[in-house]
Amino acid sequence: MNQYFCTHFNYNYISFAKSLAESLELHYPEGKIFMICMDNDSYIEMKKFNLKNIIVINHELVENFITNLKIAKSNRSEVEYFFTFSPAICFYVLKNFDFVKQITYLDSDLYFFSSPLPIFNEINNSSIAIIEHRYNFLSKRYLKYGKYNVGWVTFKNDFEGLSCLYEWLENCIDWCYQRLENNKYADQKYLDFWPNKYLNLCIINNIGANLAPWNISNYKILLINNQLYINNEKLIFYHFSGIKQVSKNKYYTGLSNGLIFNKSLIRNKIYKPYLKILNFYNSSIIISKKNIHLTSFGNIIRNVLRKILSFIFCDIIEIKT
Repeated sequence: MNQYFCTHFNYNYISFAKSLAESLELHYPEGKIFMICMDNDSYIEMKKFNLKNIIVINHELVENFITNLKIAKSNRSEVEYFFTFSPAICFYVLKNFDFVKQITYLDSDLYFFSSPLPIFNEINNSSIAIIEHRYNFLSKRYLKYGKYNVGWVTFKNDFEGLSCLYEWLENCIDWCYQRLENNKYADQKYLDFWPNKYLNLCIINNIGANLAPWNISNYKILLINNQLYINNEKLIFYHFSGIKQVSKNKYYTGLSNGLIFNKSLIRNKIYKPYLKILNFYNSSIIISKKNIHLTSFGNIIRNVLRKILSFIFCDIIEIKT
């Protein structure tokens, strides 16, 4: 079966999206990824991106197909609307492209270090596949936001896959806010209930999938024949959540939030290779990120604490150009 992926992003995250697509083409050239652009600037930019494995779609096509999205858009923030869109793009692809028999949603800040085929071999004939956060000890406090991570979600174009996807879409259109309320949180907390509801669901166990700042301290990172291993499994993809560009060539990894030292192997073989690619794409476009954080005494204290932790845990990486 040919494998198809989808992701969505706006112009501020186009460098992440390009890096994701490039990594897929490198390690899984037979795969195709639908790139849903959430603004016209990102659509124009992606149409110029010369990769064979991408299918570029303007978000307006999805909104015109799922008209209730426009109602949802009017009553939530921009980031909450992005969460709402996660199931929508999967539904749109499965309903409008007959050749797609299975779709895998990916967050745009993922990067593949090897082929995802072992994951698909594990999923096999399952109708739905989800992956746990696998929080480390310090991160377990985040379990209240969801046991499973939306970074990778697979749906087969069959009865159970479509039933689950449609339920998720309806749930997110009805309620998808960046707050905990009635055992719900954004698009993510809904996944907690799927294993007990859908029989043909796979919980992905491969620890080489979805390595991330919140779980990397659970494992031993090894380099064997220039291939990264997580314990005894190949690193398949890393979830680069929390990365912030602090100056032209400097990036904050966010590892210090979990009190994780940016040790040489993590720094030189995971973060630096990715940041070099990200920096290359960032240098070719103009990024204008909105500061959505309020300036308050609490935020000032948190920012000072982050700077102290960042210094102690060597959390800033400078990319030489």
